[in-house]
Amino acid sequence: MVDDTDTHRDFPREEYEGRYRRARALMRARGLVALLVTEEKNYIYFTGHRSQQNPIDKIRPYIFLLPLEGRPVALVMPFEVGHVRDGTWVEDIRTYDLLEHNAVLESILRELGLAGGRIGAELGREQYLELSLRDFEDLQRRLPQAKFEDAAEILLQIRAVKSPAEVEKCAQASALTARALHRTLAEAREGMAGLEVARRLRVALMEEGADNITFLALGSGLDFSRGRITCATPRPIRRGETLTLDTGVEVAGYCSDVTRMAVVGAPSPEQRDLYRFMLEIQQACIQAFRPGVTCHDIMVVCQEALRRAGRTTQKVGRIGHGVGLESTEYPSLALGEMVPMEPGMVFACNPNYVTPIGYFNSEENLVVTENGYRLLSQPAAPAELPVI
Repeated sequence: MVDDTDTHRDFPREEYEGRYRRARALMRARGLVALLVTEEKNYIYFTGHRSQQNPIDKIRPYIFLLPLEGRPVALVMPFEVGHVRDGTWVEDIRTYDLLEHNAVLESILRELGLAGGRIGAELGREQYLELSLRDFEDLQRRLPQAKFEDAAEILLQIRAVKSPAEVEKCAQASALTARALHRTLAEAREGMAGLEVARRLRVALMEEGADNITFLALGSGLDFSRGRITCATPRPIRRGETLTLDTGVEVAGYCSDVTRMAVVGAPSPEQRDLYRFMLEIQQACIQAFRPGVTCHDIMVVCQEALRRAGRTTQKVGRIGHGVGLESTEYPSLALGEMVPMEPGMVFACNPNYVTPIGYFNSEENLVVTENGYRLLSQPAAPAELPVI
């Protein structure tokens, strides 16, 4: 007998209701009557529906509509209804036939009395409509009285500050990634192909408990120094070279972004010194994390530490970023990013250093707490340069 009563929700109902409340408070302040969500990660944030079809399908959008008042609406293809029903707390689930999503969405907005109001959409910074431009223009023609406005600020702000439940998922992802990286570097050997090192890391990540691997970059020798954040290749790792592994995973949709490195054979004094220097810079940055400090301030700490050491400030753009439903998300640890830190913000911090003798990087994940920060990517990078 088939059991059709199974549910698999990532979080309790209260978690999503809290997200709706926060979004609606910002919507009300902006005078928006609804928030239209189509981008995959924003859709997951509001619904909890992690479809395997969504990332690979450009013809069938997944749509979430949050009215200022009333029940949220999910609009999906008929074959996804069971998954949405059993995997989310959304009660109003609508469907559409292929290529008919705009007609159904128009009907929903008119039914809810929203067709003449100001509607927030994913039009600004770090936002991507998963409707084609043609579809979005068609939707605007269908609703001539509606005004679609950029809602990026709302989406970025609410996703940047994680709930305790979200932080716990990020912590699980970060810790298992750190463990898998430690295992892999311990198994790596001189002459091993980069592809083999990457394969072992993938195995270790899954064995440690990852649901999915979001990315895996492997560089040895001068790969990163030449501007190549590279996929693994058959090229063997060679004595005297640095080996850098940068990877992230998902646990219940929440991500990590952790980097570890080693040197093949005995390191030179310069390699040892550069590794220690890189960790000193990173620790100076991490120690500055606390509520009220801006992301801009962290970059200034990095630059000042470099200047005191008499080293060149490298034009990397940023030295870290938010982590959550994406391995890399808002905000950036960069000059001009005047976003004050709040408890619950999760970051990756990696003030890496590119040199003619290798790429020196350690990337840690941490969460801002009431009094400072808590390291999530444990075990942390070792104090001395690991040797393969």
